[in-house]
Amino acid sequence: MSLKYMRQNLEDKYGLLEIQDKILEIMVYVDSFCQKNRIEYCLMGGSALGSKRHGGFIPWDDDLDIFMTPDNYERFRALFKKNGDKDRFYLQEWGLTDEMITIAKVRMNGTSFIEDTVSDWDIHHGIYIDIFILHSCPDNTFLQLKQCFWAKYVITKGLALREKNRHTGIRGLVIKTAKLFPERFLVKHGLKQVYKYRHMSTDYYCNFMGKAVFKQGIYKRKWFDNPVYAPFETVQLKVPGRLHDFLTERFGDYMKPPSSDRIKYEQHAESWDFNHQKIITNEYNDEDKLI
Repeated sequence: MSLKYMRQNLEDKYGLLEIQDKILEIMVYVDSFCQKNRIEYCLMGGSALGSKRHGGFIPWDDDLDIFMTPDNYERFRALFKKNGDKDRFYLQEWGLTDEMITIAKVRMNGTSFIEDTVSDWDIHHGIYIDIFILHSCPDNTFLQLKQCFWAKYVITKGLALREKNRHTGIRGLVIKTAKLFPERFLVKHGLKQVYKYRHMSTDYYCNFMGKAVFKQGIYKRKWFDNPVYAPFETVQLKVPGRLHDFLTERFGDYMKPPSSDRIKYEQHAESWDFNHQKIITNEYNDEDKLI
């Protein structure tokens, strides 16, 4: 197995080393692009945790996630569209409404990463990294709850469009109910409520667009001051300046590995291929369905 960025002699217990290597190839490009254009980002979630606990990918993880603030992301978008390496990569924006998004993915042309929920959609299915928006969060608890509600509403609308009866219980019922409304019903309004604090001076950031529930999705702004480079496999990637504080708030005892059931739940792909996805032609018919 020939790997470009992964450390030597890693055990391939989960059969993911090759896909992790390709994901890291995308991230190396994104990091270089951000350095060149003075765009700030940092690893988030399991990727930040992997850097701290494993020195790279969590061994069973098949994705990589980063944070950008709205201003940094919009600069990234504009410059990528102008002079990014579009022969190799494609910027896919989910929920795009008046320049607002729920999430973005930088996908690699010439590859595929098939996820069951969108496998039959005419979209770019390449291997990717996720860009989550790190939103300003109000200091007032009531306003935080309101911002969280609208973020989760928008995410639920996206799940309602693409989930195939995967969820049961209360969550399944909520998703089924959301399917009864028009596809983009109140999505624009919801995104406005999430973005509305971006120019305010607050003590907090939040990521309500991810899996974190209310308090686990609120972070002190100062934790992200002065992001620093940290080892990630054979390269260096940026992490929050106060990484321990962020990981503790997000995961609690983050050095303790999860259960085997949780490990399986966290994996995304049904299959992948490094020589399958057609080169981007900007003619995908279902990209605007992505929320």
